Amino acid sequence: MRRSVQLSLSLKEAPFFSNLSAPVVARIESFVHHRQYDVRQIIFFPDDPCDFVYWVREGRVRVTRVSGDGRELSFRHLFPGDILGEECLAGRSRRDDYAEALAPSLLCLMRSDDYARLMGEEVELARAVARSLSVRVMEVEQVLAETVFNTVRSRVAAALTRLQRRIGEADQSVLRITHQEMANLVGARRETTTATLHELQKAGIVKIANRRITIQNQAALEDAAHGG
Repeated sequence: MRRSVQLSLSLKEAPFFSNLSAPVVARIESFVHHRQYDVRQIIFFPDDPCDFVYWVREGRVRVTRVSGDGRELSFRHLFPGDILGEECLAGRSRRDDYAEALAPSLLCLMRSDDYARLMGEEVELARAVARSLSVRVMEVEQVLAETVFNTVRSRVAAALTRLQRRIGEADQSVLRITHQEMANLVGARRETTTATLHELQKAGIVKIANRRITIQNQAALEDAAHGG
C-alpha cells in the first residue's frame, strides 16, 4: 500500500533538484512531501484526477497505456530524477495512463496547483522542468523513428542500451526486466520479443536468466541497436 512518510530528507539531495539553488530548493520543500510505493503498486490509474506531480527519488516507475482490447504500450520507464504526472500544465483534469512502481520506490509529490504556480514564479524550476521535458521529447522521437524504420532486433537492442544508461545500480550490465515489459517498451508482441532476445543470447550479446538480462558484449549490442 502507498505510504506517506515524514522523513528528514533534503530535496537538495534528490536528483532532479540537486542543481537548483538553495533558496529555490528551500521554497519548493515547503510544498513537497514523500510517499513510498511497493513493487507493482499503482501510483495512479486512468481517469484519476491530475491532482499531483511526482518526481522519482528512488526506485523505478513505469507509465503504461492500455487500449480498449487490452493491449499495453509502455511509454517509458522512469528512474531517479525523472518527473511524471505533469500533464496538469496542459490543462488536463484526468489521467490517461497507469503509473506503476517496478521496484520499491520513493517519490516526491507536489499538488498540481502549487506546481503550476511555482513554475510561473521560480525561473530555475521552470528551466529544470523544460530541460527534462526536452530530453523526453527527443527520446520519444527516437523511439518513434526506431518503431517505423528499424527491425524488432534493432529496437530491442536500442531499448536495452537506453535502460542500461539510465539505471543507477553498481552493475549496469544487469537489467531487471521481463520479456513482456520489454515487448511493451518496443511495441512488439511478447513472442517476437522473446525470440529476438534468444537470438541475441545465441549470438553471445546477452544472457537471460531469472527475469534478468545481462549484457555480455556491449559493442555488439550497440551495433545491433544501429542495425548491425
